[in-house]
Amino acid sequence: MLTERQKLILGAIIYQYTQTAKAVGSKRLQEELNIKVSSATIRNEMAVLEDADLIRKLHTSAGRVPSPYGYRYYLDHLMVSRTVTEDEVNKLLNSIQGNFHEVDDMLSETARRLADLTGMTALIIKPVDPDLKISSFQLIPLEGSQLIAILVTSDGKVTSQTFKLPKGLTVASLEGMVTYINLQMVGRSVSEVLDMMDSGKLPVQLARVIQSPAAFLQLFGEVLYRSVQQKVHLGGRLNILESGEQEFKDTTQMRRLLELFDSPQKVLQLIPHESKPVAIRIGAEIGEPLLDSYSMLSTRFGIRGHANGILALVGPIRMPYSRYALLLNAFGQALTQKMTEYV
Repeated sequence: MLTERQKLILGAIIYQYTQTAKAVGSKRLQEELNIKVSSATIRNEMAVLEDADLIRKLHTSAGRVPSPYGYRYYLDHLMVSRTVTEDEVNKLLNSIQGNFHEVDDMLSETARRLADLTGMTALIIKPVDPDLKISSFQLIPLEGSQLIAILVTSDGKVTSQTFKLPKGLTVASLEGMVTYINLQMVGRSVSEVLDMMDSGKLPVQLARVIQSPAAFLQLFGEVLYRSVQQKVHLGGRLNILESGEQEFKDTTQMRRLLELFDSPQKVLQLIPHESKPVAIRIGAEIGEPLLDSYSMLSTRFGIRGHANGILALVGPIRMPYSRYALLLNAFGQALTQKMTEYV
């Protein structure tokens, strides 16, 4: 159990180190703290904090820096959090203005803006709509035997993929299938149509339209799977290499760190299932060795009836947690309101 003076000193060390990235000494604390005690008394209190593994001494300095445990104590007991105001959310909503035809474009811009404001790496995974429906499907011939399949879903997203025309088939021979899809599958949920493909029901129905539907089904299935495939929207990707407190020994480690954020599944595994407005994990708490010298702040956003989306910031353990937690919470609330435009 820390005394009030020890809490005051720990909070001051964390604040000073966050601002300067330099170890904090007793004389500096004596100047900054509004308490009338000698530097010797402060050094004694710092020794108590060091014995409790809340602060550590650097070999190159007489000052002290917070330990990961010290940061955790600060987050759990000392950090003052305030509620996001409606005006703050509205300001962010106004800043996320643009002619975004797709929700993914809006999320990419939001991640970029958040990264610019913080200097951290921002990650966003959009909420999954279980009732995402097919709006239209078409094939457009390109040069040679190439064609492009275009699928539009009810969220306004356009998913396209280029294919080589299956041997023995022409675009004209596939028109019957395209017509069938638009007559029978438009308005159905993507998950329902995928289930029909997996169960064999759709292949049987298509066999009535064309003798060999297998090649078309592969083409249609691939673009259909891509339409519901989750994606990590990244802002400030390279910030992660500049903001950490570790030295990269080789390019392999750097590449592995950058690739980590390209996988929605891996990102989701790092996000805690907590009811807090903003969850904060420090170093080893994240559960990924590549992020042992980083912190991750995360919040969830979304609209009723949909799965939650993820909004996260990754940066150095030495960061202004209170300010960034407030900012992340505000962005999360703004995104929740913004998402209603795409339902």
